[in-house]
Parts: sequence; structure tokens; C-alpha cells
Amino acid sequence: MHKDVAVVGGGVIGCSIALRLAQSGLKVAVIERGQIGREASWAAAGMVAPQTEASGPGPFFDLCLQSRSLYPEFAAAVTELSGIDAEYRDQGSLCIELTDDDRRAAHQWTTWQRDAGLRTESIPLDTMRKMEPAVTELATGAVFVPNDHQVDNRRLMSGLELALRKLGVEVIEGQNASGLIVERNRVTGILCGARRIDAGLVVIAAGCWSGQLLEPAGLKVETIPARGQMVALKGLQQPINHVVHSNRCYVIPRLDGRILVGATVEYAGFQKGITAGGISSLLAAAIEVAPALKSCEIVEAWSGLRPDTPDHLPILGASGIDNLLLATGHFRNGILLAPVTAELIAATISSGQLVPELLPFSIARFRHAC
Repeated sequence: MHKDVAVVGGGVIGCSIALRLAQSGLKVAVIERGQIGREASWAAAGMVAPQTEASGPGPFFDLCLQSRSLYPEFAAAVTELSGIDAEYRDQGSLCIELTDDDRRAAHQWTTWQRDAGLRTESIPLDTMRKMEPAVTELATGAVFVPNDHQVDNRRLMSGLELALRKLGVEVIEGQNASGLIVERNRVTGILCGARRIDAGLVVIAAGCWSGQLLEPAGLKVETIPARGQMVALKGLQQPINHVVHSNRCYVIPRLDGRILVGATVEYAGFQKGITAGGISSLLAAAIEVAPALKSCEIVEAWSGLRPDTPDHLPILGASGIDNLLLATGHFRNGILLAPVTAELIAATISSGQLVPELLPFSIARFRHAC
């Protein structure tokens, strides 16, 4: 059957795009090489935290803020369609300072964010201890970011998958997209094993595997796998109430009683193994933040391959081949950027023109750099 749009990649980006397109009445197929949502999206932490994670002002930060503003409605829609609560939580994030370097860094990022009209609150130590009694006594300061939130990414992915099926999206799992069908610089479909899927438009959202698919079509899209290891702890009581950041790790409480600790950033190719060094470094960093965590049980450890790019920014929009759009390279921000990516890609498809917000993330920036 001919599809209006074929989306390659069943992670949070691909599924969110497919959901948005299906809601607009288009016939959509999602092609996933493995199981829907079980790669980087499953291995993520679920932070919706552009302020806490920001490296500085600019178009990327603006894109992240825009996506955060869309998140409550996005999460609610997934929950309503699927019946699976994505557990969107708005308690805010706490960033603790342990060294003079931490204090100087916090002063820098809070200053430019406040100048931009964003909320950050430098809080007294006694207030911090009321919020998080388990945080180490070695903390010398703290910043509370009330508008940075979190979602349970695994529940979100389960909800997205069920919502897609309910909306009639064809979900193809365990099938590797083996090649684009290009005729006179126009994509007309995609090969999926022995099957040909004809489509009016194709969106590549295959994470760090995107470059491999696009190269035979003459597109050099460098999507670099960046391994991220994480560990989950659980105790008789949950000592942490908010997302807590230090300069070495983040600690995230879940409603099921688990405490997530993450995450490493390692460039080890497509090796997804869990290493003793990676997990031990995370545990040491977490116990430094909250010494009470040392008595918790390790209940799970995992890793995922996040799609990085040479400048650590996503690749979004036109590809240079007609009817082929790109939505890849989200690195550590796939969960956060899912709603805005879906909205902007859908707007590009409906209007037939690239929306201005996508221009800074065009693949053309790499051609210009050459």
C-alpha cells in the first residue's frame, strides 16, 4: 500500500513525527530495525531540562525551550491515546555545587539565563537541605531550576507505540531499511528487506544508523554513536525527591521507587556493552552527591547509543534530495526535542516549505564548512 510518509526509525523522534502526521490524517508507516523504542530512547533518562543542560544561548537553546513548552500537552496526548501514563513530573531540578569551579560555573549560566528572563533560584543551604536532606553535607551551594522537568521515557515510548497502532500507523519492526528508492533526485519510497514501500515522502530518523542509510544516496551525514551507560538503584526508602545534578552525574527519582544515575559519554563505535569502569564511576559520583545511596541495591544497568554529530547539534529538515527529510543527530536531547521536532517536521510537510526554526540545523551547514 502506498504511504503518504514513511518514517525510518522507531525511537522517540520517529514515533513522535509519525504520531503528529497520523493525527493530521496522513497514512504513515514506521520502519524500525529492532523493536520500537528500545534503542537510545529506552536507555535515556527522560529529563526535560533545557536550562540545566544548556551550554549557552542561541538557536539550539531556543529550540529546546520551545520543545519544553510543548511537553505537557504532548505527554497528555500520548497518555490519552494510549492509556499509559507517561509520568510527566514538574518538580524542577536541583544543581548542587561541590567546588569553587562549580560555584563559578553556576554563576555564569544562571546570569545569562536570568538576563534572558528565565527562572533560576540560588537557594540557601538550609533550604536545599529541607528540599533534599540526603544531599551531601559537602555541598557549598545550590541552584533550583523550577521549570526543568522529567518524564518516564520508557512509559512514554510504550505509550507512543500503542498510540501509533491505534491511529492506524503501520509499524514494521525487525526490518532494516536497506535503501532509498531515488528517481531523478526524488525519493519515491524505501526498500525494507524484500519489500518495497512506496511513499510520497520519507523521513530519516534512524539515530546513529542514519548515516549508513543515507550514504548510498550520496548524502554524507555523520551520525556518530555516543555510548551512554546508566544504572538504577532502589532502597527501602527513596532518599531523593527531585532531579539532582552535580558536575559528575545526575540522579533521578522515579515514581516506582527506582533512582536512575547517569550518564557516561563514550565514543566506542557501535559497542553497546556495560563496563565496570563506566558503572563504577557513576556509582562513585552518585554516592558523592547523596551518601545514603551507598546502601541501595543495584537493580539494573544498561547502555544506549545516542546519535551525535560533529557539532553536537541535530540535523533537521531538507536533505538536498526531493521528498527526503532528515530528523536525526539529537545526541543527548532526543526525549526533550521530540515534541518540537515532530511539530516542525509536520509543518514543513504540510506547507511544502522548510520552516525558519529548522534552518540552523540544516545539513547544509556541513557542506558550507567544507
